[in-house]
Amino acid sequence: MKQLGSTTQSRAYDSLYRIPTPEIAEGNQAPSHSLGSDFSVPETAIEQMQRDGVVCLRNVLDPKTVEALRAEATGAVENPSEHARFVSGPDDGGIFYYEFNLWRRHPVIRAVTFDSHIPDVAAQLMRSSSVTLYYTNTFVKDPGTDSKVTPWHEDASYSRFVGLNVINMNIAFDYMPAETTLKFKQGSHAREDPLSVGPTFIPGVEYQQSMPDQVPMPSQEELESRFPTIFWEVNPGDALVFYQRTIHAGPGNTLSTRRHSTAFNMAGDDVTYDAREGFIDSPDIDPALRHGDHPAGQVFPKLR
Repeated sequence: MKQLGSTTQSRAYDSLYRIPTPEIAEGNQAPSHSLGSDFSVPETAIEQMQRDGVVCLRNVLDPKTVEALRAEATGAVENPSEHARFVSGPDDGGIFYYEFNLWRRHPVIRAVTFDSHIPDVAAQLMRSSSVTLYYTNTFVKDPGTDSKVTPWHEDASYSRFVGLNVINMNIAFDYMPAETTLKFKQGSHAREDPLSVGPTFIPGVEYQQSMPDQVPMPSQEELESRFPTIFWEVNPGDALVFYQRTIHAGPGNTLSTRRHSTAFNMAGDDVTYDAREGFIDSPDIDPALRHGDHPAGQVFPKLR
């Protein structure tokens, strides 16, 4: 079980753990896009990202690389670091694990993070001249964890990076039908609401602390009334890319096989560092940074 920050008992967020299973016939699947032969991002994909807050890119990584990343993720579950979080274990019906920054101890994900076309794709999507790595986050969900959902939230609620131009490039290492992939609230990145306190992975247990100025997360009913839900089925190597203010959720694993993926969290131009006291899920802070600085430095390396 992951160790939480200071928490309190609350049922206020119960609705956020309900993620309706969509039907393909609903027609909610937005268009997806493929990179050019030179890894260029189509302008239509960039425009969709800006409009909807999320875009699906096909075949971002090749099968050989995906296979190697999947093997690293499996090995990391068996040999976790101090930054690994087990939301559930074998005795709870199956493993739901995530771990920050596997690139610091695994060579394939390090090469993908620093030496591949991934930062260039991110720069194009953000229309940014620079790309700074915030962190990577690798997720593994066993079959049988269908009740272990990732509730509706925005990544910005856990973030020390301030600004819209912070993205999550979540790359799948396995086939996931639309019923089990991430769901997104279309256009939610553009709302002017204050940041919302993020839920924990455990219903009834909520964070007592947050970064300053955050407000309670809206109920699922309010989210449904304001924003349509969009989603895609994904194949190994496909990426779902979204802004840190895009509200999203992840169902449990209803498949008969393990699910693996890694989120590459990166920032572009005009992003600043929040140095204030407050609870943040990522383990990294940079004491050399002042509040309002651009975050690129020794802790958060500049990729481009």
